[in-house]
Amino acid sequence: MWIEQALQQLDCSALIAFLRQLVATPSVYQSDRPDANEEAAARLVAQQLQVWGCSPTWQLVAPGRPNVIADLEGPGGPGRCLLFAGHTDVVTPGERSAWRFDPFGAELVAGRLYGRGAADMKGGLAAMLFAARAIQLSAVPFRGRIRLAVPVDEEGMMLGIKALIAAGYADGVDAAIICEPEEREVCITQKGALRLRLLSYGRIAHGAMPYMGVNALSGMVQLLERLLRLETRLKQQYGRHPLLGELHITPTVLRAPLDGDAGQINCLPGQCDAYLDIRSLPAISHADIVAAIRYEIDALRTEHPAYVFDLEILDDRPATEIAAEHPVVQAVLAGHRQVYGCPAVLGGVPGATDGTILWRDREIPVVVYGPGDKYIPHQPDEFVEVDEVIRAAQVYIIAALTYLEVNDSSQM
Repeated sequence: MWIEQALQQLDCSALIAFLRQLVATPSVYQSDRPDANEEAAARLVAQQLQVWGCSPTWQLVAPGRPNVIADLEGPGGPGRCLLFAGHTDVVTPGERSAWRFDPFGAELVAGRLYGRGAADMKGGLAAMLFAARAIQLSAVPFRGRIRLAVPVDEEGMMLGIKALIAAGYADGVDAAIICEPEEREVCITQKGALRLRLLSYGRIAHGAMPYMGVNALSGMVQLLERLLRLETRLKQQYGRHPLLGELHITPTVLRAPLDGDAGQINCLPGQCDAYLDIRSLPAISHADIVAAIRYEIDALRTEHPAYVFDLEILDDRPATEIAAEHPVVQAVLAGHRQVYGCPAVLGGVPGATDGTILWRDREIPVVVYGPGDKYIPHQPDEFVEVDEVIRAAQVYIIAALTYLEVNDSSQM
């Protein structure tokens, strides 16, 4: 009865209209443009919450980059705190010529809403907001609290969720639903992301007399070769995770020299750096990965004492995993089953979400579930199915009321 009462309050038309507004509002962060940030999108969210009678917190993380946080207190008395998270930032649309649709046109065609961020993740963000509104209007006497967290910078260094946690907004949270696009899968695990910078130092010399210097680029190439072999060994050791696949150690950037004019063909570079994007599995800690890389550095230096290396940890987002039996997972599964009429597939997130930071810093159990194809983010002609956004909001309503529980003894 209570769940049906809340579902009846979901305003599907208003939800899609708001989503179109969000998608039509560019929120691509660009450090060289003061107006290219998440502020306009965050303001839309905050204004909508204010219209609904909420008092959202406006947490300025950096100029033009505000988090928005709002609470919905349960009329049923004390209980758990369930956090819903959806970020406002989107990646660049890239080359306009690659798109059939305007990246910020929010065009609705044959049941699909097209635009940058439609799936990743303004669809999930809008769904979670309107799910909370439906619960608010229904006056269902649920216990505890729903916290709506709308951070910035998920596509970057996750400054938003880090600031939110540092300010205490994750304190007391019992579980989190991250509303990222996962193609109707209930994702109970996600890969970790470890970003490293490797530096190689040498001594500049004439290319015709390389024995008079130390080639920093040659040292880095040999180190990267060792790390690719390390990746093979780690894959053999840890195998394939049933929901995540294999771990990866991927060099993404290689530069030499590091400053000044472009390198000359007839000069040995004195410095070189390389960036690694490492995607890990729950079975291996990032400390162990870093230790294995340092071992390879030391082994290479033993063979070539002239080489000098350094390693910097740029970002450390651990893998997360939650038991399928956890109450928040069971609540989302129940919501999906009721809305779709069939059991959900358990899945894994190939990338990292804000949930990795919630787990790392506060050990908050996270489940990831949201509207949209899990492989469409960051691509041209990104889209989300309108029906899937509406169904996601319905799932969120059911999951929230199931997890938080309803106090049937309360008077409406």
